Amino acid sequence: MTKQLDVLAVAQEVERDCQSGKLSRELLGQGQTLYGKSIQYPDYLQRITPDGKKSLGHWRSGVFEEVISLL
Repeated sequence: MTKQLDVLAVAQEVERDCQSGKLSRELLGQGQTLYGKSIQYPDYLQRITPDGKKSLGHWRSGVFEEVISLL
C-alpha cells in the first residue's frame, strides 16, 4: 500500500515557508542560486547567490546577464 500525499497541505507548507523567508534561506544554505521577479525594478530579474550577493539583470540565450549589482 502506498502512502497518499496531501497536496494541499504540502502547498500550504511551501507557501508558509516562502512567506517567512525560510525556503529562501534553506535553498541558499544548500548552495542554490535564486532568481525571481524584482518588485522594485519590474524591468529586471533579481538574482541572489549563496554568498548573499544580489544583482539585477536579464536572461539572454540561457545565461543571466548582470546589469546592476545591489550588494
